[in-house]
Amino acid sequence: MSFVQHTLFSLSIAIGVVIGWVRFRKTDPAFLPFLLLLTTGLLNELTGLFVMLRGQNNSVNYNIYSLAEPILITWQFHRWKLFNGRNWLYFLLQSTYVLVWAAEYALATESHLFNSYFQILYSFAIVVMSIMMINRLLFSVTRSLFTDATFLICMGLVLYFLYAILLEAFWLYGLNKSRVFQLRIYYLMSYINLFTNIIFALATLWMPLKRRYIMRC
Repeated sequence: MSFVQHTLFSLSIAIGVVIGWVRFRKTDPAFLPFLLLLTTGLLNELTGLFVMLRGQNNSVNYNIYSLAEPILITWQFHRWKLFNGRNWLYFLLQSTYVLVWAAEYALATESHLFNSYFQILYSFAIVVMSIMMINRLLFSVTRSLFTDATFLICMGLVLYFLYAILLEAFWLYGLNKSRVFQLRIYYLMSYINLFTNIIFALATLWMPLKRRYIMRC
């Protein structure tokens, strides 16, 4: 896979960003965290590309985005009322993200610039929240789930973050020493990234419209 192809796959997130913001005034504002997630993801990709083309390390912007990502996703689940009656759990998760991120970032060394432990932690939390949401949708949605924006987003999150957990585990336990193996897992990640971005773009098309409230005399 060429660098250009990998870059195009990563920038495919722009499709969902454009569709989402064009339709935002008409869609349910409950999906605002998801649109902010896509937007910050695109900004991170563009920043990382710019930094790498200058021959510099992109770990700083990547680590900053790694904190914004779980905060926005967990906020989205909160907007979907996953934490109803358990707001303490929502605030606990958000606080844990910040504390663990800060601790690992403070202990980072030149040989370990990326927050791998933190990424495994929040990836696992996101997968669990996504599965819980999918389970709820299975018993509440009467139409096809493949036209339900929430279901599509959750499926995309499960696919992406399950692989992210495996990828970070490879780095932590030294399973990436083979150059060929290293390239293969990154190639697969590029395709998963592209497929997830397509799912998210479809989700922006299926986001529900704003509810209209009629005043009755």
